[in-house]
Amino acid sequence: MGILKKIKKHFERKEKLKDLQTQDIVNIHLYDAAKKTILFASRDFPAHDKESGANRLKELILIYKELGYNCILFAPHIFEDNSYVKFYQQHNVIVYIENNKYKNIYAFISSFKNIDYVWFNGPLALNLFYKKMKSILPRTRFIYDMVDIHFLRFKRAIELEPSRISLKKNYKHFFRLETVIAPQLDYIIAISDKEKEIMAQYADKKKIITVSNIHYPKIDISERKNFSESKGIIFIGSIHEPNIDAVKFLYEKIMPLVWKTNPELEVSIIGNVAEKLDIKQYPKFKFLGFVESIEALFMNSKIMVAPLRFGAGVKGKIGQAFEYYFPVVTTDIGAEGMKLTDQKNVLIANDEKSFAEAILQLNTNEELWNTLSQNSIDSLRAFSPEEVKEKLKTL
Repeated sequence: MGILKKIKKHFERKEKLKDLQTQDIVNIHLYDAAKKTILFASRDFPAHDKESGANRLKELILIYKELGYNCILFAPHIFEDNSYVKFYQQHNVIVYIENNKYKNIYAFISSFKNIDYVWFNGPLALNLFYKKMKSILPRTRFIYDMVDIHFLRFKRAIELEPSRISLKKNYKHFFRLETVIAPQLDYIIAISDKEKEIMAQYADKKKIITVSNIHYPKIDISERKNFSESKGIIFIGSIHEPNIDAVKFLYEKIMPLVWKTNPELEVSIIGNVAEKLDIKQYPKFKFLGFVESIEALFMNSKIMVAPLRFGAGVKGKIGQAFEYYFPVVTTDIGAEGMKLTDQKNVLIANDEKSFAEAILQLNTNEELWNTLSQNSIDSLRAFSPEEVKEKLKTL
């Protein structure tokens, strides 16, 4: 952050605290010295209803609460009037917010010090906070949660767009963070066994633990619309590059082939991915933006598509679809790390022709649609809270 931005942030903080009169940390009175304490550090405060990685972090924090830990959540420049702060306050999580008692998070942990673990949520948090927190808390154990392998995501993007300089710069930056800095920590959390194997080339395999996304059925299968009642296609995504590319690929390459056979098939796009697109160039797509509750859309639509051509990690959008018994068409990249079988759990297609054919097949084949829908329970088994809780106990 440049000096002018720092000065601006300083005065903004001062004015905001003058209005709010925040004197201390949210829920600090709930701290129990008899319990172990874990601090979760994130570059951005987790908006769990807008982004799958943030939802995963929320679930992990709540599991640690169940395991009997004091849980402290920190992200910079967050104030007590933030609606997500209120969510965690209601769930008895201690939340570090900007306040009049401590100048910053480092002042807080310097005086508090009773922290057994620090969990860095992704490489941006690792880059921002690890070095200084390590110097303040020399006896604390540090955990790096990759969320996904970022350098792998950019490596795959370069294969599609080899002339983009920004992709190469990001690849070098994240490669260093994830292969040089991350192995210095006590534990590395991989999102899948496949990514664990990749990271074992750079770090001691004994310190790498797989903790995947957390998903469980949100409804009973009888509650969702059946094959004949449901209609339309859904894509959901945030402003990550793989999602932007997927929307373009879907509109420019896949759907023209689908519309030749079925010109009435509608496509709705959920999420803030639209903020990075000129939606005038996509007149046949319906952009819904942020949807507070996706339940009705998932229960009434016929097909979830995830035509991802690059990326890394386990895709939350696919697990989210399974939570609502919602059949999915995706690519090998989309299904990566989830142990899914083509024609049993999902339909997998990697080029525009086969992807279009898979959409048309699923839209007309009731038996196949029912198979994928009913197998959602099997698809979710590896992502249950109970499974993740057992993994976290090993740390």
